[in-house]
Amino acid sequence: MRSSASLALVLILAACGQDTMASGDDALDPPPDVCEKSYLDYSNFGKPFALDWCRGCHSSAVPANMRQKAPVGVDFDTLADVQHWRERIAIRATGAMPTMPPAGGPSEEERVLLAEWIGCGAAK
Repeated sequence: MRSSASLALVLILAACGQDTMASGDDALDPPPDVCEKSYLDYSNFGKPFALDWCRGCHSSAVPANMRQKAPVGVDFDTLADVQHWRERIAIRATGAMPTMPPAGGPSEEERVLLAEWIGCGAAK
């Protein structure tokens, strides 16, 4: 079971769930204790999550005509890519009504972990 702080972060992200970059800054400011206690990093969470749920469309190796409408250049191939797009990822893939991936995807528990990792800076 996830901590109440992680759940609070998901609720914050849901409240900011409009698809605009302006609301992303607020969504990416979790309580400090969440990040202090988090064990999530790129190698144990971010990279496997992106491989499982994102890179089928959001990879520079996927041809434009096979990206399922994912914009060319919005790729999650590296940690730096994910960090660059983290506001957008938080808005589109976490919260009460996520739109990514469009055909369903990760469990609610995995989305809570994504919100925690992204909100804590998408650390190495």
